[in-house]
Amino acid sequence: MIQTNYHIHSTYCDGQNSLSQMAAAAYQSGLNSIGFTSHAPLKYDNDWTMNSERLSDYFLEIAELKKKYFKKMHIFTGLEIDFYLDNFSITPLAQSLLSKVDYWIGSIHCMGCLDNLKDASIDYTMSTMLKGINQCFDGNSKRLVETYYKGIAHLANNYSPDIIGHFDIIKKNNVKNIFFNESESWYKNAWQNALDAIEASHSIIEINTGGIARYGNRCLYPSFSILKEIIRRKIPITITADSHQIKNINYGYSNLIPSLLAEAGVKQIMVFNGKKWVPHQI
Repeated sequence: MIQTNYHIHSTYCDGQNSLSQMAAAAYQSGLNSIGFTSHAPLKYDNDWTMNSERLSDYFLEIAELKKKYFKKMHIFTGLEIDFYLDNFSITPLAQSLLSKVDYWIGSIHCMGCLDNLKDASIDYTMSTMLKGINQCFDGNSKRLVETYYKGIAHLANNYSPDIIGHFDIIKKNNVKNIFFNESESWYKNAWQNALDAIEASHSIIEINTGGIARYGNRCLYPSFSILKEIIRRKIPITITADSHQIKNINYGYSNLIPSLLAEAGVKQIMVFNGKKWVPHQI
């Protein structure tokens, strides 16, 4: 049984429930180790990340929950921090926050900034995706995808986040290959090059069920073919639900995940003990 979830959001960002409610749901569901990972402040105008003025409250509230659940459930302080494709870096603010967290997730959600100064989101709607491709990549979706995976590689090489978030989320809006063909060799080369960098880093890749909970089976991150390659390379993995509401605190853990892990040949996952990530046999 999977008893960990290190990717949990709350009302501090785009989650639907408070930290307290998410912690209670996690405990009631049988999880024994969780981490809160609100979206760190984004440098683009948006409505889904934490406001920098709320950071202090965020850290304080998690500290209180750690005390409340002491000896009942391990709670860790984390952040999901964005890596930017326009300058291949994280922000100075994000860099300064790394010393305040137990661990962090490095993710890419944006391809740049739109003409209206809003974020050009990769994982919002198909129309937003199209607008971003047109404005940030001159309509060249292949260049976006290759830049995305180069960004993942750079993130791993230069920052080594504890966890690489939703590795292939670039596919989320690519329904019926509307933007690019996921079976073409150049696409496979792009994600394999990113895996080369992760393999050489100390980062873990998450098997993330949050996309399935919200959008269906095609949004398992990573895709099964990629997962098989991750396992072949012996890149460490962990299981997360990328939870944005209490009902999805351990989405897929009792049915989807056990069969998926068995089919992929997964023998162990990484768990956090408060100081380091250690392998746990399943």
